[in-house]
Amino acid sequence: MGRRVLVTGASSGIGAAVAARLTDAGDTVAICARRADRLAEVPAQLRYTVDVGDLASLLELAAQVQHDLGGVDLLINNAGAARRRPMQRITLDEFHETMNVNFWSAVHLTHALLPAMLERDSGTIVNVSSMGTRTLAGRTGAYTAAKGALNHYTEALHLDLVDTNVHAKLFIPGSTATEFSTPKEGNDTPFPQDPKMVMAVDDVARALVSFVDTDEFEGFANPAFKTQTAQKYADHSAYIAKSADMYRRR
Repeated sequence: MGRRVLVTGASSGIGAAVAARLTDAGDTVAICARRADRLAEVPAQLRYTVDVGDLASLLELAAQVQHDLGGVDLLINNAGAARRRPMQRITLDEFHETMNVNFWSAVHLTHALLPAMLERDSGTIVNVSSMGTRTLAGRTGAYTAAKGALNHYTEALHLDLVDTNVHAKLFIPGSTATEFSTPKEGNDTPFPQDPKMVMAVDDVARALVSFVDTDEFEGFANPAFKTQTAQKYADHSAYIAKSADMYRRR
C-alpha cells in the first residue's frame, strides 16, 4: 500500500513533477495550489484549490485532506513564490506576503498535521527551501529570509522529533527550468541565469523523491550545491565581499 501524500504548490514546476512521480509510484497523492485549471492537469487523486498565503484557510485544508485521505504519511511543503525587490524598496506588506507563502504556510500545515503523525508514531515532513539561502540573497531578501527561516525551523523540528518515528527533512533545489524565475508583474526583472546551472524540473523532482526515503536530514538537487554551500561558509565575509563586487557590476 502506498503512502498518503500532500504536496503544496503543485500546479506547476517542482510540485507538479513530484506529484506525478509519487502517483506513478503508487502513492495516493493530494495536491493544492491557487490555480484550479493547472491542478487539473497534474496526476493526483485529490486536488484542492487554495492560496497557502491565506493562512486562515490552512487549518480547514489540513482537516479536509486528513478526512479524505484518512491521514497524511508524507507532507511536502513545496509552495513558494519569488519576490524580487531590493530591501530598501520592498514594502512591509510585500514582505509579510512573502513570509506567509514561503515560511508560515509550511509552519501552519505542519502544526495542523503533526499531531496525527505523532499519534501514529509515523510520518515524514519535507520542507523545500532554496539555494538562495546558501548563495546570494541580494535583491531577493524577503524570499531568502523566508526560506532561511524555513531552514532553521526544519532543523529544530528534526531535533525535537528525534525520539519519534516522525521525521523532518530539508530539500534544497537550485535554479530550475520553471516559471518561478520568469518575469512577473510586481517583481523586478530576474537576474540572467547561466543555462549550464539550470536544472530540468524532472531531474529536481527525481532528486527530491529519492531523498525522501534516505536517512539524511538535508538533500540537494545537485551534489555541486553542497560544495557551494561549504564554500560560502568557509569564509562568509570573503564570500559576501566577492558577491558585493559582482553586484556592483550588474
